Amino acid sequence: MTATPDSERRRFALMSDAERTRLEAEWNRHPGVQHLGVRLDLSTPGAVRAVVEPVRPEHRGGLGTDAVNGVTIAGVFDLAIGLCGLLETRAAGRRSGVAQLHVHFLRPVEGERFEVVARPVRVGRTLIFATAELLDERGVICARSDGIVAAVGGEPGMGPAF
Repeated sequence: MTATPDSERRRFALMSDAERTRLEAEWNRHPGVQHLGVRLDLSTPGAVRAVVEPVRPEHRGGLGTDAVNGVTIAGVFDLAIGLCGLLETRAAGRRSGVAQLHVHFLRPVEGERFEVVARPVRVGRTLIFATAELLDERGVICARSDGIVAAVGGEPGMGPAF
């Protein structure tokens, strides 16, 4: 994964450690995150880490095997890339959501644990481009994703900014 440029890392780090910790706890309590079986880690400025451990029966079935299924993988990528946008826009009081998501399945995800690490790679006025990798429990990259997060409004509820 390409390193996040210093200028992007500074922008991503607009949120303080305490704010990231609070947001991490808030999202880890979210029913959708809990249902997906993900634990979020926002402790590293410039990165969103989403860990699935253990891989549950409902996560399995990819390719008719015990591998993790594509809907689980896409869901975790959507969450991690979306949070890259949220971390960028929350500090500015804006809302955001994933507008485009590309998933590249490279090999089956097997084992009892996997994690997705997402980072913003370019931040504009209304669009945040992010990339992510899925690593299995051995640290092997099994999937990659690129996404675009759209920011809306100057204030929450104000509508589109583009």
